[in-house]
Amino acid sequence: MIQTDVLIVGGGPGGASAALSLLNNSNYSVTIIEQSDFNTTRVGEHVSSSIFDLIDYLKLSKSDFRQDSFIPAYASKAYWGSDQVRSVNSIFTTEEATFQLDREKFDFKLIETAAERGATIYPRTKCLEYKQLLDKSWNVSLSHPTEGKFKIHANYLVDASGRSANVCRKVGGILRKNDSLIAVGMFLDLNGESRKFEQILESVELGWWYVACLPDDQMVITFFSDVDIISENKIHQLNQWTQLLKQSNQVKNCLPYRQPFSDKLWIRNAQTQISDSKAIERFISVGDAAVSFDPISSMGIGFSISSAIYAAKHIGQELEKGISTSDLYQEDLLQNFNRYLQIKSSYYKEESRWPSSKFWQRRNQ
Repeated sequence: MIQTDVLIVGGGPGGASAALSLLNNSNYSVTIIEQSDFNTTRVGEHVSSSIFDLIDYLKLSKSDFRQDSFIPAYASKAYWGSDQVRSVNSIFTTEEATFQLDREKFDFKLIETAAERGATIYPRTKCLEYKQLLDKSWNVSLSHPTEGKFKIHANYLVDASGRSANVCRKVGGILRKNDSLIAVGMFLDLNGESRKFEQILESVELGWWYVACLPDDQMVITFFSDVDIISENKIHQLNQWTQLLKQSNQVKNCLPYRQPFSDKLWIRNAQTQISDSKAIERFISVGDAAVSFDPISSMGIGFSISSAIYAAKHIGQELEKGISTSDLYQEDLLQNFNRYLQIKSSYYKEESRWPSSKFWQRRNQ
């Protein structure tokens, strides 16, 4: 059986940042389990300049990342509450400079640096079972497609599995969902067509559209609505999704007249939720597994890193002194989550054009 002090499930920004924080500030052994091979195409994200303070804490600098990892972004165009355009960076960052993040380059640099600083990483590996022992340590059963099944014994377990909060659910944590938002989208090829790095938001009766130019000559277009509305209107089907797109006032005009990469849409969870795992000893959630925000907030990456940094301090405290402070961590998450809900609510209430729409009624209560 493989031994490690801290086992992190998930190799995204949250998991990699938790590993880097521990490796930079302690002598604990760290192992990261990642189900993918790190080559999954990721939706682009706008981040504020505060991202550089966070990576500085991780003992990285902007120059450590590959060229074009951070591309200066123009302010978003929002058709929200009326057909008149307004420019904003996000609902929380209206003044700071923003950047279009190349997620593949950014995520890879974080995980690469974690490996260079001593983390053991198992890609394409799936966790099968989590068992907490009497001494509160963990035995985790895993499976790799070519290496087969194996086990890891860890003194501390970290859930960095993303919005699914898969680990938290399996070990008995509580998830509280605020909505059932999902995203149905597609990547398009710009074929060399020059476009500014900006994003466009457009609210419609059934939800809202998001469009953004991505690095590597790509564009993403996504429709957001609640899962029941998507199902009832068959928006997860290409022909219905396309028809809804054609009915938009603005988004349809910004698309390139090119063929998509495939004729299949992708569907991803985008719900707002918070997990509560304070009753589980030697366990903590970070990033989207701890709190997942509405994509309109542009809070995902920054929160993933900052929560991982904060969590690493609690992990070190418990492993070194045997004193759990996870209740303080959970309390801080809850306070931030409640503040976020207030801001999110006020932003959605700016849209009042469809009072009979289930989507907008739910957000205007």
